[in-house]
Amino acid sequence: MQRLRPYLPYVLIALVAIAIAWAFAATTLQHTRPMGLPIDDGYIYLTYAKQFGRLQPFSYYPGGGYSAGSTSVLWPMLLAPFWALGARGHALVWVSFGMCTALYAATGIGIYQVVKKIAGAAAAVIAPVILFGIAPFAWGALSGMEVAFASALLATLILLLLEQAPTGPPSKKLIAVLACTSLSRPEAMLLVFGIVGIAVIQRLRQRDRRSAAWWLAPLAAPALWLCANKLFAGQLFPNTGVAKSHFYLPGFDWTYWFGAVGEQIGKLAKGLFWDPKSPLVWPRVVLLLWVIGAVRIALWSRRERRLLAGAVIIAAPFALMLTVIASSGMTSSPWSFQNYRYIAPAFPLLAITCAAAFVLPIASERRAVIAGHIAAIAVVAALFTRAAFPGLRADMRLFAQGAMDSNTQVVAIGEYLHRKLPDASVMFHDAGAIAYFGDGRVYDMLGLVTNYQAGIANNGPGARFEFLESLPAEQRPTHFAYYPSWLGTNEFYGEVLFNTPLRPGFEPRRVVGDGNMQVIVADFDHVGTGERPIGAHPGWAVVDRLDIADLASERAHGWRGAQGRRKLGDPTARWSLVAREVGPGGLVIDGGRTIRGGTERFTVTLDPAKPTRLVLRCGGPAGVPFQETISAPVPVEILDDDDRVVATQTIPAPDGRFEEVTFELPAGTSTTLHTRAASPYRAFHWFALQPE
Repeated sequence: MQRLRPYLPYVLIALVAIAIAWAFAATTLQHTRPMGLPIDDGYIYLTYAKQFGRLQPFSYYPGGGYSAGSTSVLWPMLLAPFWALGARGHALVWVSFGMCTALYAATGIGIYQVVKKIAGAAAAVIAPVILFGIAPFAWGALSGMEVAFASALLATLILLLLEQAPTGPPSKKLIAVLACTSLSRPEAMLLVFGIVGIAVIQRLRQRDRRSAAWWLAPLAAPALWLCANKLFAGQLFPNTGVAKSHFYLPGFDWTYWFGAVGEQIGKLAKGLFWDPKSPLVWPRVVLLLWVIGAVRIALWSRRERRLLAGAVIIAAPFALMLTVIASSGMTSSPWSFQNYRYIAPAFPLLAITCAAAFVLPIASERRAVIAGHIAAIAVVAALFTRAAFPGLRADMRLFAQGAMDSNTQVVAIGEYLHRKLPDASVMFHDAGAIAYFGDGRVYDMLGLVTNYQAGIANNGPGARFEFLESLPAEQRPTHFAYYPSWLGTNEFYGEVLFNTPLRPGFEPRRVVGDGNMQVIVADFDHVGTGERPIGAHPGWAVVDRLDIADLASERAHGWRGAQGRRKLGDPTARWSLVAREVGPGGLVIDGGRTIRGGTERFTVTLDPAKPTRLVLRCGGPAGVPFQETISAPVPVEILDDDDRVVATQTIPAPDGRFEEVTFELPAGTSTTLHTRAASPYRAFHWFALQPE
């Protein structure tokens, strides 16, 4: 028994973690069968794991090629062997939940060990108590995402830093954990870069170049991954880094970024440490504990010459949070559950510092003092645990509600496609369960798992329409799996084959996107209707055309339009639109943009010896959601490359129909042109015509 006594705290922490996980599972199974994951992103990892198990790594469906959609490189690799050994379908869901439970427990044990080294065993008990009381962390850690995996690695990393000497190379274990942590989650990678950079600078100042080189060794793994993404997907970070990042959004500029980041930092600080609805139990007390603990860790790290470890413990949680805020355009106001799950790996690191506040303030060997200290910690732990129950119960219900909604919609659609349409090519916006259970050719319209698509999705419904219209016949999807309103236009929708209306909810909060996802036959009968001028131009031929909102056409013509500066929370529908008209010549559908700043700049291919008739398709609906209402005619000037006005026309106010305004340009006009208008106007197409 004496031999087992040192392991008793670890066993108790693991049992508490397992009990919480089983309560989540039991709550879920009360409301839905089979066991499901509460968020579709968890199924994305199961799909990558399945492809790893098939020995088609980094692909998303059989024969699909490289996909940069896995936010965590290593997490699906851990799941893949179980798929290869026979854990298929819903069985892999249980495997994922079981591994998340084990890593959830490992995180609690890891932070206990960290605090034990710094502040003793009594204070260390508080760390897992604080962590297990944070309901969004339990939700995120058990949801099939990489949260628990990254958190366990971060705790292990800090443990190894505590053992690392302030001089010399890193241990082999530390090199391995640094490399794995960098591949567990993008913000963890940036944290590893910071740790390695500080260690390298320290060794160089000590004139120990060999040790500095060894500290760089862990960066080889993330460097390979970043290079692979750049080579095969066009950007360094995974597709989610493009789909959700500030920097790739239309209307981005640094003024917007500084304002958005500052605003979100304020919301985070208030929501996390002051708001009674914070995910932290007793948030203001936690803030006070963190301040006290940070001071004590700083003093300890200075005394023990463990400055790097101390700095990481104190600063890392905020570094992780700020990395998410600085890179991702999260929009909730005030901060809500969805925001907190993005920063979940920071919570274990907060718990470490808070627990360090419970170290005995005065060194004493008197039994009465020690007993009183332990009793006080036990009382605090008991009260904290009691206060955490309501939040945990609420998030267990949210977890179950999410799993029920996943089973009702995306899981049901995936199973339907596998059963009824195994050869279909499906375009969707929820990429996980449909691909995992459907197991066929897929295309993610949001760009999370499909390379080069996120930019199109971020540019709104007009850009999505133009992209679909431009697809060659052999690349077109045969079906959509969509919430009907999310595409922004119904012009490509045919027969509805399958409906998934949500069941009545038992939890007021839901993480599902909409009420009814459908399987819809793709219909491309109406493509190409807007590729020619509507009006007749006898004796003139189209020599070039710029299709506004078609990103490929805009790039080819060097197009830049003043669409206005972005605001935090702007929907994609602000950046393009789709208009349609049935006129004397038949149906015309076209995507376009609102030129809020009154300026476009583009280059067209012309014969300089001939005059040019430049035709602008404008008009469209007078009122469009998330677009400015234009109620008066707008004079527009065409200027050449030397800023000389070469033509002027007045664009009528939109009234629901397309209008085509003609600008007559003399021969010899430069091929680079720009417009100037005093107020916003809408542009759908520019046609350059010259005499035949």
